[in-house]
Amino acid sequence: MRKLIAAAAGAALLSSVFVSPAEARGRWHRHHDDIDAGDVVAGAVVIGGIAALASAIGSGNQAKQDAAVDACSREAESRLENPVAEIAGVTRSKGYYTVEGSVEGGRGFSCVVRNGSLYSFRAEGAEA
Repeated sequence: MRKLIAAAAGAALLSSVFVSPAEARGRWHRHHDDIDAGDVVAGAVVIGGIAALASAIGSGNQAKQDAAVDACSREAESRLENPVAEIAGVTRSKGYYTVEGSVEGGRGFSCVVRNGSLYSFRAEGAEA
């Protein structure tokens, strides 16, 4: 994915560098502050590159968050011997994901996960 983003950014840079001199070749050109087709194309390429970059970053974080929820859910079901009824929230801080939820029967739990590995687990009423 990073290669694709780098290629898109490189293409945007090359198109913005080579489009303007090609238009000015072979004719006398007065400087006007008008917006032309090259400006519109360059703007669209830059906006597309930014959108692609934001999407790549967001999807990477979503995958890590999903892995944290899965790891915590498996641990809660194993330790509390009930299926997970609800995931109340997921927060991220410095690469650590804190997952809070409850199992059927109402007992709450929270755990901390990083890179798919469980760091801590707590259940309501007692440390499990």
